[in-house]
Amino acid sequence: MSATISIGVGRSADSLGESDRWARQALDMALGRGGDQVAVLRQNDVYEFFGGMSKGVEKRDKVRTRVIAASISDFVRASDRVYIMGHMNSDLDSMGAAVGMWAVITKGLEKRAQIVVNKSQTMAEQLIESLETAYPDRKIFIGPMEALQEATDNTLLIVVDTHSINFVESRELVDRLKKRIIIDHHRLMVTRIRDTDIFYHEPYASSASEMVTEIVQYINSSAIDSIDAQALLSGIMLDTKSFVLKTGVRTFEASAFLRRCGADTVEVKKLFSNTLETYKEKAQLVSGAEIYKDCAIASTSWESEGMRVTASQAADELLTIEGVRASFVLYKNGEDVNFSARSLGEVNVQVILEEFGGGGHFTMSGAQIKNISMGEARRLLIRELDKKLPEDEAAVMAE
Repeated sequence: MSATISIGVGRSADSLGESDRWARQALDMALGRGGDQVAVLRQNDVYEFFGGMSKGVEKRDKVRTRVIAASISDFVRASDRVYIMGHMNSDLDSMGAAVGMWAVITKGLEKRAQIVVNKSQTMAEQLIESLETAYPDRKIFIGPMEALQEATDNTLLIVVDTHSINFVESRELVDRLKKRIIIDHHRLMVTRIRDTDIFYHEPYASSASEMVTEIVQYINSSAIDSIDAQALLSGIMLDTKSFVLKTGVRTFEASAFLRRCGADTVEVKKLFSNTLETYKEKAQLVSGAEIYKDCAIASTSWESEGMRVTASQAADELLTIEGVRASFVLYKNGEDVNFSARSLGEVNVQVILEEFGGGGHFTMSGAQIKNISMGEARRLLIRELDKKLPEDEAAVMAE
């Protein structure tokens, strides 16, 4: 067994009792971020974090998952309809997890459910198209504005693959609906959605799709057919980089279940296919990268429709270079600069990009800085690497 120590500190409170509550809240935050760290909570909900450089430890016991599944079933049955929503610019993990919940709710619990997504800003277009083709008689997807108009006080909202209010597909929908369930695997952030009925958060899990796959087995496993299984498997493969990173025993167990449900690995692979133009853009990013403290840094000021996908794939590709422990790709998005970061587990990219208001988990993270030039964003990243990776630590990593 692997043990870590976490500390919660409540500072500048008005009373001893309030300081104690803050300290316990800070400790919960530290554990939700993977443990092995100190969290200090000050007034106005301001946190400071120290440490947090170890990987999360996988839990073997599935008792909590079974209890969560039963609770979700009760909430679904007590609601008139269910909306399932992921994060903005939804990817295969966000969409795959949403599809899994949609399938088990509509076919397993026989309740009306729809996935809230902005189709013009998703990175899972092929998956959405395949589902609309497979279920031509069902209205699976709904836009955020339409969902807001049709929502009632008894509508249940299930948010998957994010727990931050800043990253959801529709913040207005979160504010409108009071019955809320969160299912997420990213390390806990200060901007988490408050006042939820169920907060199922497991930072050790490889993906939200893995968590949903375990949930559906306790609700109604027969509700998942081949197209639903492929959606869930694509989410697992995306976040594990085809079972390379953050892959545990439960990841393979979930994947085996999806394979038994009829998931075709060839069809899943097709969901990751790129155009020739995207491949060329990725090659340009990789060829222009520079190495700094065992980190590959690539940037481009050129904007394109698929740059978000291209940047994440380029970040993955940079990890294959000998001696590179982490990669950072910067790209323009209007007046803003976006970051896509990856690591092999020796560098906690979540802690680094959290300084820019981003988040994610140990080996994969993202962030956005508004109204900034590419040069300034790059200088901020270099400064953060100097703080998080001092020379002696970089030398030890290189050895």
